[in-house]
Amino acid sequence: MNLKNYALDNDAVSPVLGELMMIVLALLLVSLFSVTLLGLLPSERSDTVDILMGNSLDNITLQHKGGDWVRKSDLQIVIIKDKQTTTIRSSDDFFVLEGNSFDLGDEIVVQPPDIKFDGGETVRLVSARSVIFSGVTTTP
Repeated sequence: MNLKNYALDNDAVSPVLGELMMIVLALLLVSLFSVTLLGLLPSERSDTVDILMGNSLDNITLQHKGGDWVRKSDLQIVIIKDKQTTTIRSSDDFFVLEGNSFDLGDEIVVQPPDIKFDGGETVRLVSARSVIFSGVTTTP
């Protein structure tokens, strides 16, 4: 058998390699574009609420005046009086909020049985992610 009579046909190699290079280039560009876009996504933000607080000798009232709504089950009230901290969860009996969320116009009334608000107590409304409100009670 004489190999000189058979010519090597390399015509098909160039288009196949070209297609493979185009696919690799497309995949690289798509992945680079995806990584760039993921870096531009906004991070999760904490809740922002405007609250008006009032107190009497026996209770604290927090009124929602604007901002985001917050799920009731995520809320806690932290009261700091005389370097002692009391945490009141939304599931407690003396945490009164109608409905399942704290939204515009809603009111939270907290009447803990063992605390008298003489003035100067720090009150914080805390959600699952952040402190929503912090204030100091006044003398009733």
